[in-house]
Amino acid sequence: MFWQEDTKEEHFTLPEAIQEVSFKIQSKILPMDHHFLLAEALLKHLPWLADANAGIHDISVADGNGWEQNKEGGFYYPSKRSKLTLRIPAEYIETTKALSGKTLDLGDYQITVSKYIGSKLLSDMPVLFAKQVACESNLSEDDFLKLCFEQLSELGIQVKKMMAGLESNIKTDTGKIHTRSLMVADLKKDESVLLQEKGLGEHRLLGCGLFIPQKDIETI
Repeated sequence: MFWQEDTKEEHFTLPEAIQEVSFKIQSKILPMDHHFLLAEALLKHLPWLADANAGIHDISVADGNGWEQNKEGGFYYPSKRSKLTLRIPAEYIETTKALSGKTLDLGDYQITVSKYIGSKLLSDMPVLFAKQVACESNLSEDDFLKLCFEQLSELGIQVKKMMAGLESNIKTDTGKIHTRSLMVADLKKDESVLLQEKGLGEHRLLGCGLFIPQKDIETI
């Protein structure tokens, strides 16, 4: 754990450069570790994702129903609340809408993109959480936090509070990517948006390093 004192915040206007677009989906069953399959399927329809400042969230639901965390080889049964969400530059929003009505082929699994929900700006909340940040499997928790501290500092973010969480793996066509969850707290508004825009580490199309707003760290 890494911890420093709070600071005051100034007025801040949310930028529009990077936004999140969401779609309603239909799918009977998906493997819990569907990150690589989803990325490959989306790249067939949106090849520009490979070169843009983009990220792909894993498919889940707001309340977590049907999702078993941290269990390899499990399956997920999407509900009506399940959705597909991409984090993309604003200039690609109109292009991305073309996904509506398409079927994403994930090999033994399929996802029908039934409806475009809309786009939204990133959050300026002070606490962010990344379900997965790519890292070496032999890193201790302290070494992982040190690495994250260095990467955040390179972005110009003054780290005050961080907590490392559970470890997991993402399967790809060439092996596995080791990951660890990370919570960063007491971010300034501009730092919060910057971290969401830039992400942390590699493999953003596999959902790694993508931060989302989280409840206050003191309530965990």
